Amino acid sequence: MPDSGIIPLLCKILNITINDLFSGEVVDMKDNEKRLEKNLLEMVKLKEQKDKQLLSLEIFIGVLVSIIVITCVFVASYVEMNDIYRVLIIITGFIPFIIGVTYCLKIEQIAGYYECSKCHHKYVPTFKSVLWAMHINRTRYMKCPNCNKRSWNKKVLSK
Repeated sequence: MPDSGIIPLLCKILNITINDLFSGEVVDMKDNEKRLEKNLLEMVKLKEQKDKQLLSLEIFIGVLVSIIVITCVFVASYVEMNDIYRVLIIITGFIPFIIGVTYCLKIEQIAGYYECSKCHHKYVPTFKSVLWAMHINRTRYMKCPNCNKRSWNKKVLSK
């Protein structure tokens, strides 16, 4: 699949429509609407699958960096060494932890949507709101951009 930014230029060069490109063939105008609907549904399904993969990757990254930091803390605590080496080992463990948690939060922000429990509006929050929101698993206490009320917004994959 080409980058979404070059799709219109590619279609212009090939003298086809975007619907033709996604269909893999030149679509007759009478079948255009049906094919367009089918292509849109396939793209939504593909986005949901990619979001599921991203959320699984988020869990993997979170577990991995947690194991790294815990291992470094235990090694620094129980192995005989100079204090400076203990500090360096702990810092070495926290660097990938901080980077990994940042990536996990970015994945949490962009994969899927959050659904407001008050007005049921589905939206993608800002990174800042995801970072500072209280959370329980994949539910975060955030302000809905639609109704402007704070509530526990649950992560959903489809809009």
